Amino acid sequence: MRKDKPRSLMHLTPAHFALYRAYLEGLDEPTLHAHYGVPGTDVRVTRRTLALLRDTLTIAARRARDVDAAHLLRLKPGSLPRDAHAGGAEGGAVDVPTLEAFRDAVDPDAFYSERELVALYVETYPPASSPALDRKVARNRRLRERQDAALARMEASLVEAPQLEHTLEGWFDARLVARLAAAGVTTFAQLLALMRARRQRWYNAVPRLGKIGAQRLTDFIAQHPDTLGYLSPLAVTPRRQLAAGHPALQPVPGALADVVPLEALRVPAALDGSAGLNRAPVPAHQAELNIDLQAVHAWIATRGARSEATRRAYRREAERLLLWAIVVKGKPLSSLSTMDCAEYLDHFLRDPQPAARWIGRGRVERFDPAWRPFVGPLSERSRDTARRILTAMGAWLVGQQYLRVNPFGGLPAAPSVPIDATGRTLTRAQWQYVLQTVLRPQSAFNVVGEQASNQATHARDAFLLLFAYATGLRRAELAAATIGALTRTALDGALDDAWSLKVMGKGRRARTVPMPRRLIDALRAQLRHRPVPLELETAPADTPLIGHLVTGQALHPDGVGWLFKGIFARAADQLAITYPNAAADLRRASTHWLRHTFANHGLDAGADIRDMQELLGHASLGTTTLYTKADAVRQFQSVETFFNAALDGTEGTGGTGITTPAAAPPTAPSLVPHTVDAEPAGGTPSVAVHVTLKVEPKRAGGRGRARVLERVEREVLAGIIRTPTRDGVTVLQVPFDDDDAFDRRVDDLLVAIALTAEQHRCASECEAWAEVAGERWRW
Repeated sequence: MRKDKPRSLMHLTPAHFALYRAYLEGLDEPTLHAHYGVPGTDVRVTRRTLALLRDTLTIAARRARDVDAAHLLRLKPGSLPRDAHAGGAEGGAVDVPTLEAFRDAVDPDAFYSERELVALYVETYPPASSPALDRKVARNRRLRERQDAALARMEASLVEAPQLEHTLEGWFDARLVARLAAAGVTTFAQLLALMRARRQRWYNAVPRLGKIGAQRLTDFIAQHPDTLGYLSPLAVTPRRQLAAGHPALQPVPGALADVVPLEALRVPAALDGSAGLNRAPVPAHQAELNIDLQAVHAWIATRGARSEATRRAYRREAERLLLWAIVVKGKPLSSLSTMDCAEYLDHFLRDPQPAARWIGRGRVERFDPAWRPFVGPLSERSRDTARRILTAMGAWLVGQQYLRVNPFGGLPAAPSVPIDATGRTLTRAQWQYVLQTVLRPQSAFNVVGEQASNQATHARDAFLLLFAYATGLRRAELAAATIGALTRTALDGALDDAWSLKVMGKGRRARTVPMPRRLIDALRAQLRHRPVPLELETAPADTPLIGHLVTGQALHPDGVGWLFKGIFARAADQLAITYPNAAADLRRASTHWLRHTFANHGLDAGADIRDMQELLGHASLGTTTLYTKADAVRQFQSVETFFNAALDGTEGTGGTGITTPAAAPPTAPSLVPHTVDAEPAGGTPSVAVHVTLKVEPKRAGGRGRARVLERVEREVLAGIIRTPTRDGVTVLQVPFDDDDAFDRRVDDLLVAIALTAEQHRCASECEAWAEVAGERWRW
């Protein structure tokens, strides 16, 4: 005889016993499924559940040596009807047939069930007139009472509520359990953790589990809040559909002195700061500032009222310091000394430990239990920012007569942290390459037969890139720009109107930035590709300049940042094989790099520094002057030129045309050595492209012009017919098949030449022109 294994038993709930009671009453399977089955499933699921219930109850009864239950719970459904009742009927007894004789007479084909036959018999012959039936009804009543008692005993001994530590086996279908196990989920605790981490799309992490199956699991968990805990609505509802004040979006208060967000922090009375060592006597008008948490909240509300970004930054630094004081130092914020502040800034912020308590993954919302104050150690620049913010907080608390002295005020002056305003900038060659991949996606990605969605993507990316480069706006300013912020004015001497954009920038400082005509053209193009095509002059004022491709709604600043990351990544992918260093720079690039690029390129082109300060929205001219560090390159080149001329007794060679090394013979400079003219391969017509190139080392250590020209000849211009001329211009015979292909081919050549110069730490300026169908084209 096969021994029953414990794992073959299913876990039973009151719902299972309600189903089995109805089954014993004799209800048919469709009715049972309609009332007790899982919604959205087939009646076969209920049939399998009943079979498993019957086997589980029988095995459990045998293990408990309850022979009565083992027998009674396996009786045929409906065999013990409740509607046959003993009772006395008025009048004397009549001669009635037995139930078997009645069956033979009225139901020879066994059409009626046992229950229906007894009911018909009772209706025809009342029980009082049939002693035989009285005995059967009385027996059935006793059996039914024993059956009910057996089922109650089984329910009392077998029903259990699911616990977090329970494995899922036995609670759900074996196939579903196997799928969950494949995703690493074997217990209720792991299942709930998956739901909290992945929210309403958690089932995507489970192979072959769809939305309907996931809904059954969440329904089951929601039925057992006492043992499995509160199931967040985020497990079944998208975040965007919950109102801002929904309880699911509020942090759950933690234990006393736990690392939780400021709004969920529970501070012990001994650490709340009401008796802090640095507390000043509370004046009558500041009675609401009685503890540290109240004082910190008041400071955040006051100083962060003008800007949401400022409020978040102030809250972040105050929150970190308050948690560190309570959890690590075991003292209130108002008892911290100058030495404590130095320890916090110089040691703790460098490496918050233990990491499991303080460091979490990025982009976790504050109500999520996985939230942590840090995402990693702070850089020198971030620590300097924290120092300045906390020093300002201490000064404010002293000014409000909450603290006697500012503990951060006693720290030694920190060395200034240099701001890299030029390092995070696209070089001209990098900018041209990124621009080419966006404006000419067919050339960059070999896309043929674009669909409307691709056209909309290209139009949006083209405008986005040009918008950021032409205006130097911050990421949040780009996301907030709308049609209503655009203004159009007439300029003297021009028929076209000039467009500009009103921007509310950092510190609530308003400014106006020009919108070049070609940028407005790009805006018009991407408006025509919106879900509902728009025209610039008639679009609603609240229409965002950067909209979602499907909904047309404004993007979050983080969404804008991800768009730029995608643009730079696609350009880097195309560049990685030939120029891995330049590709690595593009992978690091972000939205703010274009702000730096706007400033550097504008100043290099001769823009006035005070105009640039106004356009960038800088409060201080000193911040804008950081972008003029590129002048050091030009200064070095100028000194090197006159110094070499003084030593060699010759004039500098910084004129126009393609430059050559100082030791080169005094012949006409050229891009490459002279090459004999040849006919274009394959009979394809070609156009003479006149190229002028300047190459200069950026700084000491540059590999020189000769090395750059040699590599351009070997790698870029291989197979291209070229002829140097006396005026310092090299003529390239570029194949011409159609306008677009020819234009892209010349662009690719010029960008490749510029990138080659960048590889050798040389600056380059490259111009080209050609006569095409009687028109002069310039690059």
